[in-house]
Amino acid sequence: MKKNKTDYQKMEELYTLYEQKVYYTAFSILNNRQQAEDAVQETFISLYQNIHRIYSLDETETKRYILRIVKNKAIDSYRQNKRQILSIEDYQKELINTSSIEEPEHTVLSEAQIDTLLTTLTPSYQQIFKYKVFYNLNYQEIAGLMNLTEANVRKQFERARKRILNLVGGNKDDEFKGI
Repeated sequence: MKKNKTDYQKMEELYTLYEQKVYYTAFSILNNRQQAEDAVQETFISLYQNIHRIYSLDETETKRYILRIVKNKAIDSYRQNKRQILSIEDYQKELINTSSIEEPEHTVLSEAQIDTLLTTLTPSYQQIFKYKVFYNLNYQEIAGLMNLTEANVRKQFERARKRILNLVGGNKDDEFKGI
């Protein structure tokens, strides 16, 4: 690799050579497509910020350096996920404690609590849940918006509803049942 290339050209070359390897490394750690893509992006941003280091490395060292960056980014993301899961578990404990004091039908979730719960769902489940609960759309309308079958929308909403009810410690007769 020539040292007279501009940083931009060098980054293009590195991206072309290593993007797939970086993605697969991140995905093998995170097991989540979106988070792996985020780790790839963060890796190449970090690489660009430290591009001067690449010029002194040979091809093998460059590959090792890039893969070390992505492993660190993916592990950081994995740890952040674990903390988020722990905070959701703390939230569940808090709900159990408060629900023993209050009547369950009088418990109202804040917008922040709802956002936290929605982050546990897949993007598709989140969207269907929002359309159904917040926008009060019927299954047919949601199916049309998302190019899915009505049966698929029903099933995904049911799974999302069950997931949220499990997280808040609710039961099948809770407020979402009539929706």
